Amino acid sequence: MDWIIFLHVFTIVNKCLLFPLFWFKKNNSVANRLLALLILLPAVPVFSNFVIYTGKLQSFPHLLYIYQILINLFGPVYYFYCMTMVGQPFKFSKDKLLHLLPSILPLYFWLDFLMLSKQEQIDFVTHFLNAGHLTWKMELVSITPSIIAFPYMIVAAWKVYQRTYSAKNVFANLKTLKISYIREFIHITVFEILVLIGLHFLVPLKHIEIIWVPILGNVMYFYVIYKSYNYSIIFSEKDYEEYQKRFIPLNEYVSQSSVSKYAGSTLSEQKLEDYVRQLNNGFKVEKWHLDPELNLKTLSQKSNIPTHCISQTINQKFEKNFFDYVNSYRVKSLKQKLLEPKYQHFKLEELAYMCGFNSKAAFQRAFKKHVGMTPTEYRNLKTDIPEAVNY
Repeated sequence: MDWIIFLHVFTIVNKCLLFPLFWFKKNNSVANRLLALLILLPAVPVFSNFVIYTGKLQSFPHLLYIYQILINLFGPVYYFYCMTMVGQPFKFSKDKLLHLLPSILPLYFWLDFLMLSKQEQIDFVTHFLNAGHLTWKMELVSITPSIIAFPYMIVAAWKVYQRTYSAKNVFANLKTLKISYIREFIHITVFEILVLIGLHFLVPLKHIEIIWVPILGNVMYFYVIYKSYNYSIIFSEKDYEEYQKRFIPLNEYVSQSSVSKYAGSTLSEQKLEDYVRQLNNGFKVEKWHLDPELNLKTLSQKSNIPTHCISQTINQKFEKNFFDYVNSYRVKSLKQKLLEPKYQHFKLEELAYMCGFNSKAAFQRAFKKHVGMTPTEYRNLKTDIPEAVNY
């Protein structure tokens, strides 16, 4: 079998098999269905290119425009999926119909094609992807989906970055929010779309359509397969509701910050100092940092300090965000345990969990940031050196 035909068939079959697994899952979530569409939509241009490569386009010329109409939905679906994964539930509304506008452009080219004479239509189809007969319309038909998708991807990336930044002012542990997954997802998909756009300036259009489009489609396919298990990103409706609840403190913080962060704050210097003493006492004496689920809202409940006052106190008086502030206490607690003989036979992960961390990667990063070396290096360095850890 021709390897290009095999590549196309392999891509189409894989995506068409994965789509129903994500779309028709029992008690399904909207996040799963949006991801299912992101998997299926790239199969449409691959199928169209398969028809072109096998010489069947003259029998199905309108497939060029149907494919464009459908693939132009990739950008909006991508954006909404990224937003659902960072705590913004997708709800249908009339204003979301505006995102269908990118699919109107192919209708213009379709109508233009229908207005051509029969011979002109045959010539267009015959010479489509032929480097020696390319017209601006042929080029535009090919590159438009990438150009339309790219702004959606950039906006999604920017909003995810903003919420990641804000999350560190609300949470001390980020693993359960799956922020690492959605950031990786954005990185790989933005990289793919940039490659696809760049290829239009480097290689013939035909090679892009029949070789690079299915290859990049398969990269995304295998990435989703791997991450769906590695990050547990496939939710039931109930699991997704629980997942969204984790973002409530972040949504509240973002909502407050969008109005005004500290503008109009009536906190006096004396009040700030009082909150500093309250927080210091809570973390040093009551060990609030040992709670792995600690966040800005639960800290407010423990300390009876309003959330916006905690944020202002930590940011201004300690010059840290909530994430670094809490984890600095966890690191101090871990350093202390690493020096105590009774903990010498404990694994690092066990000690980290005892100190409030909820993942190996999280405590490794935090320890290296606050101490300047890994926990293993610190333990080896300090084993024979008595040290009093002061809080």
